[in-house]
Amino acid sequence: MWLLSSGLTTKVYVVLASNFVGIGNQDEVRRWNKISKNYVTIPLPELVQLYNNGMGGVDKTDHLISLYRISIRSKKWTLRMIFHAIDLALTNSWLEYQEDCKICNIPSTDVLDLLHFRQRVAEALIKIGHPIPSRKRGRPASGGSSPVNSPVTPKQHRFRTEIRPASEIQYDTVDHLPEYDQKKEATRCKNPGCKGKTHVYCLKCEIHLCFTGERNCFRKFHQKQE
Repeated sequence: MWLLSSGLTTKVYVVLASNFVGIGNQDEVRRWNKISKNYVTIPLPELVQLYNNGMGGVDKTDHLISLYRISIRSKKWTLRMIFHAIDLALTNSWLEYQEDCKICNIPSTDVLDLLHFRQRVAEALIKIGHPIPSRKRGRPASGGSSPVNSPVTPKQHRFRTEIRPASEIQYDTVDHLPEYDQKKEATRCKNPGCKGKTHVYCLKCEIHLCFTGERNCFRKFHQKQE
């Protein structure tokens, strides 16, 4: 039990428990007293020193996990432990990823934040080594409403920025199939170094790549350079 009573009008007890160290080499620290409006000296057990030195990283990890925690409705502790372990692994991996980016001198503008890092991991786990899911053909269900009575709303064209896929998806050699878009204007090829425009895109990577007799960026993009 840690007693905080130096210069205080009321005694404050803090209960600490540890099987590693107790009071140990006790030190003294100065803390601000809100009642007397001045600094007071209080004893500091070695257990508290070790706790303060080691809890910084744990508090940071807990904060990062709380930002994008996987939400589940189940009350089973086993499922909650599993999903917490996944959140913990993703957060620790992102912290390690940041350290690696610093070592490799990667610009801060190219470093993924935690949210996009989690999205990249999820995308890689979904797509790596898996074929493209087949699309359902036919007219979609109308839900009982006739085309005459249903209101007609003009289709809004949204321009989506094409993002280069993760390298694990780019080189997995599974279901990277070319498709011809129906756009009026060609789109800039996303193969590094190419400035051409094309109507051909990869169904799996979802980016445009040249696929002509003069330029076969589609093949170059999906082949790992030795």
